[in-house]
Amino acid sequence: MEPVKILLFISKESAMYNFTRRQVENACQGALGGKGAVLEVVDIADNPELAEQYNIEALPTLIVGSRRYIGAPTPEMLSTCLGLVNELPAADKK
Repeated sequence: MEPVKILLFISKESAMYNFTRRQVENACQGALGGKGAVLEVVDIADNPELAEQYNIEALPTLIVGSRRYIGAPTPEMLSTCLGLVNELPAADKK
């Protein structure tokens, strides 16, 4: 099984930077023993071109394949990102 690539767009200037990054890293580590996901943390100040390429309009934003999740990640959202749960409620999808 090929690892899932997750892009986490965030700003180091955010008060929630450390919390959000830890949440996502822990979820990735927990998914299939850490072998099921590859996380790339993208600071928009360091890589504005990539943020523009992915049309990032709000932070934090997680991109997993063709799925996009905006806002502070919840455990349920992260489980869905990693394919551990089938679907989120429609209101939580972007």
